[in-house]
Amino acid sequence: MENKHLTVFNELQEQLLNYPRDTLWDKYLQIIVNEQLRKLKYSDEGFEPEKLSRQQIYAKAKNIDEKRVDSQTAKNAVKTSKLELTLAAFIENQPDCKRAFIDLGYQPIIVTSASGGGSKNKTLIWMDIEVIESEDVAQEQIDESAAVESDEELEDIEDVSSITYERKAASDIKLSLLVRLFFKKGELKMLSVSGISLMSLLMLSALLDIIIVIYSILVLLLLSDLPSFKLWQVMVFVVFIPFAYLNWRYFLMPLQSLPQHRVIKAPMFFANINDDNADIEMYRNKDKLNIARVTEFTAVCPICSGVIELANGKPDQNPPLVGRCKEAPHAHVYSFDRMTMKGYFLGVPNYLADQMLDN
Repeated sequence: MENKHLTVFNELQEQLLNYPRDTLWDKYLQIIVNEQLRKLKYSDEGFEPEKLSRQQIYAKAKNIDEKRVDSQTAKNAVKTSKLELTLAAFIENQPDCKRAFIDLGYQPIIVTSASGGGSKNKTLIWMDIEVIESEDVAQEQIDESAAVESDEELEDIEDVSSITYERKAASDIKLSLLVRLFFKKGELKMLSVSGISLMSLLMLSALLDIIIVIYSILVLLLLSDLPSFKLWQVMVFVVFIPFAYLNWRYFLMPLQSLPQHRVIKAPMFFANINDDNADIEMYRNKDKLNIARVTEFTAVCPICSGVIELANGKPDQNPPLVGRCKEAPHAHVYSFDRMTMKGYFLGVPNYLADQMLDN
């Protein structure tokens, strides 16, 4: 006999892969359904759900150790009502997904349960399936549930005008092999041997760029007086000019601005090739010494639940760094304050008003 749970969960997993959205809530759904499938794969009996705590879901989504997740942080980040709405909206907004579940006669649902009484007990979350009723009955149930949930959602309503950033631990950033020679556990003391060596290397790199550009220009200007030079040799020197510019523009200049701005985007080749985002922060330790730390500042977009990362403010914003949502980088833009870890909406004033009306 066909396992209906396995069929429905496999279909949801496939739909999530076919219509990927880089949002934290979609990652939560993927984690929950993957855990249900893993449990079903090794179970010969009937459906036994894999019940997950909020800490487990949040830790898997952030790829961190569960023991490092504060219970209150997980409670604020993983809201069951938002999970239910995200799943329902995903099925409704994807015609192929909706049709697939109608054909199966079942659809996935989010189920939650408090594990007994007591303040220390955790709320557990898992996924189950339910029969899809006729459209009239289903619409009636939706209307009834919406009326009940409206009061509950008032408590969970989010202020879309502001965000709170999180700082990733330096030890969790995967650095490139070259950077690991200088940064120990993701940090570098500027006045240490490694710090002075790195600054010396950067100065030599800048000097080399200047020499390359000057020498290449002189070769071009004096080409007629240098009969021994062939055309291919001249072209080699010319090619060095854009390389020198790229090194200056995207590697040396950002690092030069670090003491002034205190936070910059990590230049290319700083992080591992598998990590597409990293930041460098400078702070003072208890001995008042400057320390450069490779980290990552992120937040959850309150408008679309996408991931907000630091990015250059130009050309549409004045601050050098702002928080941009990966799903809508020009519409969902927030300020960045390293000291308060807060950010405020920087976009069109009427945009938030329209969002509140839509919600």
